Amino acid sequence: MPDLTELVDEHGRMVYGTAYRILGNREDAEDVFQEVFLKVARLRGRRLRVVVVREWGAFLRVMATRRSIDLARRNRTRARVVGVDWIADLEAPAGENPRQAAILRERADLMRQAVAALPKRESLVFSLRYFDDLSYADIAEHLGTTVSAVGVLLFRARKHLHAALEPVLTTNRTLAGITVQPAVSMNRGS
Repeated sequence: MPDLTELVDEHGRMVYGTAYRILGNREDAEDVFQEVFLKVARLRGRRLRVVVVREWGAFLRVMATRRSIDLARRNRTRARVVGVDWIADLEAPAGENPRQAAILRERADLMRQAVAALPKRESLVFSLRYFDDLSYADIAEHLGTTVSAVGVLLFRARKHLHAALEPVLTTNRTLAGITVQPAVSMNRGS
């Protein structure tokens, strides 16, 4: 097993980037980063169980994706109970239309919530495909499955997302005079 410092140096940016693309905020991505590498440190401490990892990058990417989806699910549940503090997120970068930025944030949040509500395997495959931009073959290799199984899971995920997001997007096509397009393309791509 490689040294933990080497793993962080080699794969840390990818772990953080994966978490950030799924969760959409720095604090949660940092939490996932820490959780992933703490888990790896714990695995190193277990003498009885030998962990065999062929490709550390793939292992850590899948781990970060799973942890991010779990955190998104926890955040979604907590947001329903506590309420969402969205006003602090309305600061738009200089030169950007604040309304457009708010709409884009809202769409991204809707997408994250919908992905978090998917069955675990579907959300994992969808996240690897669309947030990490991995090909079907790469996802299949990372998860130890077939390209066909990845295609089926992505089809199901897109179908579930379409069902979850279409009512929201249909009733809110225009918001503040800006047209809102569906957050995901329902076209199948490899």
